Amino acid sequence: MRLRIGVALAVVVIAVAALLAGPLSRGDRLSDIVTGRTPLLAGAARAPGGGADLSGTAALGTDQRPVTLHVACDPGGTGLSAALIVPRFAELAPRFDFAGLESGGTAPLTGILVSGAGTVRSVRMPVRGVATGADSGFTLTVAGAHRGEDPLRGVALALTQPGTKLTWTQASPRSQDPALTATVTVAETDAAALKGALAGCLAAPF
Repeated sequence: MRLRIGVALAVVVIAVAALLAGPLSRGDRLSDIVTGRTPLLAGAARAPGGGADLSGTAALGTDQRPVTLHVACDPGGTGLSAALIVPRFAELAPRFDFAGLESGGTAPLTGILVSGAGTVRSVRMPVRGVATGADSGFTLTVAGAHRGEDPLRGVALALTQPGTKLTWTQASPRSQDPALTATVTVAETDAAALKGALAGCLAAPF
């Protein structure tokens, strides 16, 4: 009996090793295979991407305005990303250095905190800003790591649960400026939309 179990385990180990050999020999990382970003079989289609928008509110001092949080998945490219869209940003420019964020950089000026269902997770990340017109708004984008551990993965998983609250704290490149703080609460319809849109970046192949 023990011999049969040992033989069965050996067969399973050999099969798994054979499946992993192809992607690993191409230079893909094990973490990318486990998270589904890299298909096990050569020629297999990658999981589809997608995105969803959530509505929230941002505050800078006494100013409050509606904002949009766009969460996206691109399995074959950038992976997970989150973008906060601030409308009529020119009105806030005297108190917040939006222009200084357009060059990007490595300083972790963005803090993201998610809480809900007894779980709290926070990350700090670099951000890149893009002005889309004074009326259209200013887009602040953070992108996860396509290789290795993705700091946005835990955030994205939390956002697929209704009732989760996300707080985005955006520091200005000017140290004397106040921080821009946005809050978003995930409704049931938001959670369902995110589960479908982000499945290609969150699902594991096993």
